Amino acid sequence: MKKIGVVAAGILISSFAISHTGLALDKPVELSQIANDEQPKEMESTQFIIFSGAVEKIEIDGKTTRFHVKNDQEGLEMIFPVKDEVLFFNSANGDRLEASAIKEGTKVDVFYDKNKPMPLIYPATITPDFIMVQSENLGFVKVAKFDDKFISLDNELKLHISDDTPLMNEKGETLVKDELAGKELIVFYSETTRSIPAQTMPKKIIALQFTDERLKEIHQIIDEDHYFKGDIKMIPLRKAAEHLGYKVEKKKNQIYLKLQNSTFQLSIGDKVYGYNRSIGQLRTAPEMKNGKTYVSDEFVEELLK
Repeated sequence: MKKIGVVAAGILISSFAISHTGLALDKPVELSQIANDEQPKEMESTQFIIFSGAVEKIEIDGKTTRFHVKNDQEGLEMIFPVKDEVLFFNSANGDRLEASAIKEGTKVDVFYDKNKPMPLIYPATITPDFIMVQSENLGFVKVAKFDDKFISLDNELKLHISDDTPLMNEKGETLVKDELAGKELIVFYSETTRSIPAQTMPKKIIALQFTDERLKEIHQIIDEDHYFKGDIKMIPLRKAAEHLGYKVEKKKNQIYLKLQNSTFQLSIGDKVYGYNRSIGQLRTAPEMKNGKTYVSDEFVEELLK
């Protein structure tokens, strides 16, 4: 497989195309006004990377479905392994969908946390956080962090949230407006004003709690201590697990990890590992190097569950 030095497949885009239909909501801020106003500080507007394309192939292996998504315009492809915790939404109205709604040829927008470890291979493989299934009906989506006035941190969109706007978390539980603060939002909308920022009355808002500062810290640990076995990045198991709060014990070739109700058992030289009363399989077996146990970086996602 080809190696790539950067995540060429990850395209940092914070939203889909925005409609400018002149919806009268509030007094818009025109271009001439912002020349005299204080410009917003440049801030990270989203934790997520989006990859858009059409599903070329679907592989089902036990409880995991792997979607091969190709972006013909960019000439890029990515593979997205999906399990039960990955969310699917209709891009037009925010309705929840099942994974079975995706067929070969379905156009999708796949979102994943940019701090997740990314294997330096092509096509890149990474577990998504949520997937938008593109609809033929009119609708737009914005995924971003918002300030206390509900202006996105990239200054592209201002929300006018009415009492009738459905507000919920990713589990489908109803929220009130005050509970949106500090969370990254998926905003479904159709019309905006011709202003900067564009203004809209959302059709639905879903508040996300996926973002995890621990991912950034683990990413730093991996950067400082790793090596490649073929195209697989191997990371220090004890250092990563203990940073996440796990108690780590090693007995001969067996490694035990325990945190509250989560228990892992791994064996040097064996791809299969135990998790509570179930089993999983790594792409390559754990191995010893310089007195330390290393595992493939995909195992980080299991530790974070």
